[in-house]
Amino acid sequence: MTVATTHRTLHRHRGVGHPRPVLVPERAIGADRQADRSSRSRTARFGEIVVSYLEHGEVNYTSDDELLERDGDVLRLMVILEGDVQLRHEDAGASLARRDSALILGTASVAYASDAPVRVVMCDVPADHGGLAAVPRSAPFVVGRADAAVPCALGAFLVDLIRQDHQRITPAARAQVGDVLRTLVTSTIMALAVAGCSGWDLRRQRLAALRHIASRYADPELSSASVAEHLGLSRRSLQRLFEDEDRTVAQRIQEVRTQHAMARLKDRRFANVSLGEIATLAGFGSTVAMRRAVQDASGLTPTDLRRKAMTNPDL
Repeated sequence: MTVATTHRTLHRHRGVGHPRPVLVPERAIGADRQADRSSRSRTARFGEIVVSYLEHGEVNYTSDDELLERDGDVLRLMVILEGDVQLRHEDAGASLARRDSALILGTASVAYASDAPVRVVMCDVPADHGGLAAVPRSAPFVVGRADAAVPCALGAFLVDLIRQDHQRITPAARAQVGDVLRTLVTSTIMALAVAGCSGWDLRRQRLAALRHIASRYADPELSSASVAEHLGLSRRSLQRLFEDEDRTVAQRIQEVRTQHAMARLKDRRFANVSLGEIATLAGFGSTVAMRRAVQDASGLTPTDLRRKAMTNPDL
C-alpha cells in the first residue's frame, strides 16, 4: 500500500531555468512510509532507465518492492553508498556493505533489511530491454563486492547524476546522458549477471547433489556415478562442481554414512541392534567398511564407541 507523504530533495539550486523535464513521481518507501520520517528519496527517469537515490533508517521488508515500488518486470541494480544491508531469498542470502552492489533479477521476492541508517542508489531497467536479452535469470539476485570497480564507479556516477539540478539540464544534454547511461548500465548488468549466475548455477547443482546424497545415503549402490546420473551430468562435470570444496563426492557420501552410523551407535534405542544391521542402515556394504570409517572419524571401533556412549550419556 502506498502512503502519501512529503519527500525532500537532496539539493535545491537556484538559477536560471530551462523548461523543467518531468521527474518520475516519488515512489513510496515501505508500506508504513509515514512512520519513517528519516527516509528520503529522489527519482529521475532517463529514457527507459529509472534512477533513484534513497536514504533510510532501520527497515525490514519482505520484498525489495517495498523499498521503492517497481513497475512490472524490471532488473534492479543497487549500490550501497553507506551502511549495511541484508538480502534474503528462500534459496540464498547475502550481506552487503559499503561499495557492494547487487542485481535483483526480475520478479523474485527478495527480502531487504538493515538495522542502521543506509544510503543506496538504485537503477531499474526493463527486463525486456534489448541490450539485456542474454542476461541469465537463474538466480534471484547476484552480488558484486567492493573490489568490483565498475559497479562502484557506476554508483558514483548515478549519485552525481541525480544530484544535478534538473532545471538546468537541456533536452539535448538529457538525451546524451541517457545514451551514456544506457551503455554503462547495460554493460554493468551483463557483467554482474553472467558472472553471478554462473556461480549460482554451480551452487545450485552442488546443493542438488548434496540433497540427493542426504536422501539416498542408505542405498549401498549410491556412488559418484549414480549421483552424476541422477543430475544428468557426466562424472567429470560432477567432479568439477566440487573442485573448490575440501571433499570429493565419494568423500561426502562416506561422511554422511559415517555420521548416521555413529549416531545410531550412540543411540540407546539401537543398543540391541547388531553392528551388521547398523552398517546396512547406514548404507555400508559391510561391517568391515563401517568399522574402518568409524575408527577413522572417532579413533574408536564401533564396539568401543557404543560402549563409551552407553556409560556416558552426555557423549
